[in-house]
Amino acid sequence: MDKWITTKIELDTNKNEINRFHFKTFTMDSKGNTLDETEYDFNSKIVCRRIYRYHDSGEVKEYIEYDPFDELLERHCFHKNTDGDFDRHEFEFSDGQKSIKEFSFTDIGNTDKATIKDENGEITGYEVYILNEQGQPIEEIVLDADNNEISKYEKSYSENGQLKHEKQFQNGELFNAEAFEYDSQGNVIKQIHRNYIDNFEVIDEYTFDERNNMIYNSSHQNGVLVFENKCGYDDNNNLISEEFFELDFWERKIVRHERLIHEKEDNYGSKE
Repeated sequence: MDKWITTKIELDTNKNEINRFHFKTFTMDSKGNTLDETEYDFNSKIVCRRIYRYHDSGEVKEYIEYDPFDELLERHCFHKNTDGDFDRHEFEFSDGQKSIKEFSFTDIGNTDKATIKDENGEITGYEVYILNEQGQPIEEIVLDADNNEISKYEKSYSENGQLKHEKQFQNGELFNAEAFEYDSQGNVIKQIHRNYIDNFEVIDEYTFDERNNMIYNSSHQNGVLVFENKCGYDDNNNLISEEFFELDFWERKIVRHERLIHEKEDNYGSKE
């Protein structure tokens, strides 16, 4: 288990440092999974704390987030059945509200269904998943407690099983659409998002090194650069640096420009 320290460096428009502080402490297991993390503000006060637990197969089993006073903000639990399939998701929030999603396989072909209940066991809605022969969802339909459709997703895949297109409908009207492009290693290198209600387009592009580490990604909204991240790694493929730039498209102002430095502590002592 390794302990890491993240330092946040805030930058001005000329990339000059204007502030530096201890932003995060987190631990990782030998598989690279984050076990816990604590975030701090610029006054070194705790902002929140998160805990992660995993199934033996690597998927997240439990995610818990606490506020600075160790009061629960949210808890997510993902349960599996004896066959190793996820059959129950539980979401709990700070006010005591819960959303419990239970999955079942229907008898009308390749279709899964989820029943959603609240903390009192009352049904609040349903989700229906229509699958292709490979078991991938080609339609996801969200229903209310009276089986009225709220939204629907349609998905299509390439011959090698990669998601190519996804469309979202609300009240029968096309709301969002996304398209994906991949490199030879199966990494997403381009994602095009179109919003048909507010009439805008966001294009995300990703660059990877020869070790499949994502070293750069950017977002352009209607042709304007609104987000950028540059990443650096050590010889063990550990992420050690990030530089973020984010712009509010509508107000045309910089939301953040900062650099994160991730350093591993040697035996929980000095930084390496």
